[in-house]
Amino acid sequence: MPTASRLSPLPAAALPLALCLLLAATLSLHLPLMLWDHIDLVPIYDAWQRGALAASQFWRIHDGSHFHSAAYAVLLATTWLSGGRPWLDCVAGWAFYALLAWTLWRLVGNGWRGGREGRGWWWAMLLLIAHPGHLANLQWGWQVAVFISLLGAVAPIHWLTLERPTLVLNLAGVVLAIVGVLGFSTTLAVFPVALALVALRGEWPWSRRIAFALPWLLAGGALVAWLLAARGQPVTLPGAGVLALYALNYLGGGVLRFAENIAPWWTLLALVLAIPAAGRCRRQAQARPWLALMAFALGCALLTALGRVGSFGTDHAFVTRYASFALLFWIGWLGLMVLAWRDVATAWRWVRPLLIVTLLFAAVNGAHLAKKARTTHQRAVAFAAQIRADWPQLDDALLAQAYGDRAAAARQRLALLRQWGFAPFDRADAD
Repeated sequence: MPTASRLSPLPAAALPLALCLLLAATLSLHLPLMLWDHIDLVPIYDAWQRGALAASQFWRIHDGSHFHSAAYAVLLATTWLSGGRPWLDCVAGWAFYALLAWTLWRLVGNGWRGGREGRGWWWAMLLLIAHPGHLANLQWGWQVAVFISLLGAVAPIHWLTLERPTLVLNLAGVVLAIVGVLGFSTTLAVFPVALALVALRGEWPWSRRIAFALPWLLAGGALVAWLLAARGQPVTLPGAGVLALYALNYLGGGVLRFAENIAPWWTLLALVLAIPAAGRCRRQAQARPWLALMAFALGCALLTALGRVGSFGTDHAFVTRYASFALLFWIGWLGLMVLAWRDVATAWRWVRPLLIVTLLFAAVNGAHLAKKARTTHQRAVAFAAQIRADWPQLDDALLAQAYGDRAAAARQRLALLRQWGFAPFDRADAD
């Protein structure tokens, strides 16, 4: 079980306890069958069992925008080990999330190293790191992709902002970022962030900076070329205003999903306030982890907007699964604001209330997203019961609710699940 950073003033059990509570909630609210995109795993699993994995969708782009190969690899293993019961997928997702949370906790220690941040702000960080909003992804086994992606970005950011990162750690970060892109392609946003972190190392000679930057340039370029070739069509650029609104909605959803009209304006305020804070901390190495997290989350928002806003509009940014990405922005913002203004009495008088209000928003948002996760679980349980009861005469409306545009394919895939004795069917139902 991950332990709290030794730099933290909180009890050593604080982070592990929060993670265990989220694991318990995950198992309680997990989706008991393959829903929505998860049903796409069925033909991949079938191909794997027949020894034809390379001919399946395993290495191919998913829905025209994302690689999920790393997630497929995990899900194939957990599906096989559990006999098609999605609870193990969710446990695997939680394991990647726990590594992510521990890495963020260490990064917080690095970002506040040598400071006088009070215990209350560490509790605030714990709220944002172990936020109930993650349940929307933890309860759905398919979203192991999200936590592979986030770990592939946060770990390199942490390593590159250490006092003395090594070339070995740098290469490990590149490898982890590549795996992250193969989980969810928005991890591509970490590549320019990593290059900026290397460039900011003014104490290093240029030869060392080039040695660190070159693997990031080569790997990032290769991944972008692969993604563009796999898409097979050019990216249509939306207007700047639409792009900006989608990004503001995306980031705001991390703390204000329950108040969508306020979310973009509060995010814009946070971005504006971050400018003088960054200027004040421009010579402090401790500011780099915070700025890197904010930049990565903003990059994820913009990349998602490029792929989604044209088809779904700006309100699509409030999809609950994006909360896990958006929370990184608010972790970085809180860390930066505390670092910049904690010891400036005149500024702190107005900064502190803004931070407290944001944390109150985050707490309410956590309850809101946890409630949505509970509703999603209840719907999934009802879907599973109805599919078992009605088989093989399944209602078209039911399939449309459970699988969206995959409803037609779901009939055949559910037949395979029944043949294998996988959820939502019992093993006794297997042919």
